[in-house]
Amino acid sequence: MPEEATHEFDFAISFARPDREVAALLAQELAERGYVVFYDRAFQSRLIGRRLHRDFKWVFGKGTRFFIPLVSAAYAERPWPQLEWSIAREEAERRPEEFILPLRRDDTILLGLPDDVAYLDLREYTVKEVAQILADKLLWPEIGLPVHLASNEWVATFGVLIHELVSDPDLPADAPKQYPLLCDWLEQDLMARLESLLFENQHMMESGRNGETLSVRVAFDWNPGHAPLEFGDLGWWEVLEVLPLGPVYPTGA
Repeated sequence: MPEEATHEFDFAISFARPDREVAALLAQELAERGYVVFYDRAFQSRLIGRRLHRDFKWVFGKGTRFFIPLVSAAYAERPWPQLEWSIAREEAERRPEEFILPLRRDDTILLGLPDDVAYLDLREYTVKEVAQILADKLLWPEIGLPVHLASNEWVATFGVLIHELVSDPDLPADAPKQYPLLCDWLEQDLMARLESLLFENQHMMESGRNGETLSVRVAFDWNPGHAPLEFGDLGWWEVLEVLPLGPVYPTGA
């Protein structure tokens, strides 16, 4: 399996406090496209009480496919962004391919960022445009994915927390309450929601049940170059992961 599959995050966003609004919008845009993004406020329950110096070595280093710094005067001056930046620079030395994808808010000189590294200027691109460019970058063959993964075969993983769902007022009264039966019902519910999409060859691959949650993998055909990936209203379902089919099922589906 390719090394990328060992990363927890597709993107880790590093920013200074004055740039939080942009960081939050970027995280949202990337998440809506089905990518796993580290944005600090989305992981507060995980981070509280932790030794951040240790955790950030993973989050902004080996744990992410791409490190996204929002370069600004505040970023170059403040201690936490500089800690994250130093971790990313060390990790970049170990990677055979590009790892740091800079986004500029101004013309601040960032120590350690070579002058010839290509960047995106947030004064020239909208956050939505930047998110799409970053998403396209993740799919390029030269980052390490085999060329055959440029095919249209993909698999998405959807999840739901059962203990939260049973108290959801939107859950129909006739929905089963016993865990196994409710999981069966939910699998049908997910496929019904996805039927309105125009993906070809769409079918459920497998489901995972642990007594508290339910996760479902659905395979489908999609050409990233033709249209963005949009799942629409999934209700209580959350998109956990979207990957080319090959790394998930190396021997074929």
